[in-house]
Amino acid sequence: MYHVMFQTPFDHNWDQSGMFIGIWMVTIPYLILGFILRYFSERPVMEAFQISLLTVVCERVSIYVIGYAYASHGYGNPDPLQFIRGEAAPYYTPAYIFAGGIISVLLAMVVARIRVNRANRV
Repeated sequence: MYHVMFQTPFDHNWDQSGMFIGIWMVTIPYLILGFILRYFSERPVMEAFQISLLTVVCERVSIYVIGYAYASHGYGNPDPLQFIRGEAAPYYTPAYIFAGGIISVLLAMVVARIRVNRANRV
């Protein structure tokens, strides 16, 4: 989708492609999580907090560890963040790691908190 919209590969402008991909990565999965828990959970807000926090931490840490392992063995840039951004994930910035994580958790909790009339639920 990025290539079609901007007519350029995603690795030519890290800031633009990182922002584009990062916004999708921070919002879509956590919106879906909130919707699912809102309909199928008895405690949707607490479960949204727990699941999204676990997901955010595990995803950020695992990407960093894998990037660190490759960068430390001489594959490309020795700085793990630069290596990860250049080789696999242009959205992986300190802003994505910290602010994106907070936004993702809060977004899942807010969507899960929206009241649903359970009588009309399928």
